[in-house]
Amino acid sequence: MATTIQYTRRQELCQQYVTLDDKPANIGGYANDYAMVIALDGSNRVEFAWETVDHIVRNRDGKFKS
Repeated sequence: MATTIQYTRRQELCQQYVTLDDKPANIGGYANDYAMVIALDGSNRVEFAWETVDHIVRNRDGKFKS
């Protein structure tokens, strides 16, 4: 189970601009064990561990690859 701090960080991550396979995307599912990164055009969705999402947002400019 996640702590309040983890939920807070997850909520922050869900508000970040990100891409999935070079397409604009959203991060969702802050209350779930895994994050879902979803392309805005509906073409793709991929689950990632929250630690991976945090790393990609911080160190890879939010550029996710499926």
